[in-house]
Amino acid sequence: LNIAIDKNALVSDIFKNRAEIVNQPITSTIDGHNNEIGLTEFSIEKSIEILEENRWEINEETGVREKKIGKNTIKLNFQLIVPQIQFLVDTAEQIKNNWEKLNIALDIIKLNPTDVNEEVIKTRDYQMLLFGNILKNNPDIFSFWHSSEKFYPGLNLSLFQNKTVDELIESIRKEMDSEKRLIGIEKLQNSIVNENPAFFLFSPYYLYVSDKN
Repeated sequence: LNIAIDKNALVSDIFKNRAEIVNQPITSTIDGHNNEIGLTEFSIEKSIEILEENRWEINEETGVREKKIGKNTIKLNFQLIVPQIQFLVDTAEQIKNNWEKLNIALDIIKLNPTDVNEEVIKTRDYQMLLFGNILKNNPDIFSFWHSSEKFYPGLNLSLFQNKTVDELIESIRKEMDSEKRLIGIEKLQNSIVNENPAFFLFSPYYLYVSDKN
């Protein structure tokens, strides 16, 4: 699913190149960022190849891929909740178009941003959620990825739980040596990305209008 998202198209079509592609949990403005971590090459062909190797077959009636696991038939038909903010809705539509080429169905559910916060995030009632984090150039991502933040009011929205990641987050917070902190931040990014808890997409630029003088 991840390599079937055309992030270059998201940045160029939706933001007119006023955003950067993101492949990991921190952005390029934060010390310790490594652009190589989580780097993938968009390929519909490779995605199809992976699905077929793992025996996800197309149901001729529905046109959606499925696979029998034990007694259950699992269908690649997902629901994505999206706040009604235009660039997020446009993003969801592009992802849906990408995944349809794999015979994967995506139902987009658009909700008022207030309802997303009050009803969806609070109860963790979603299968997939398109949402953003504000990092403010801070490598401390405790709120978003520590297991203690899995439930409301925490912001670990993927319900991610990993003991190694918890320990790295905690140690980075206490580490005063800048070189050791950077090493820890790189390990932290790798540990999260390797678990695939979320698809990292983009970071929009903040644009300011000012007098030419």
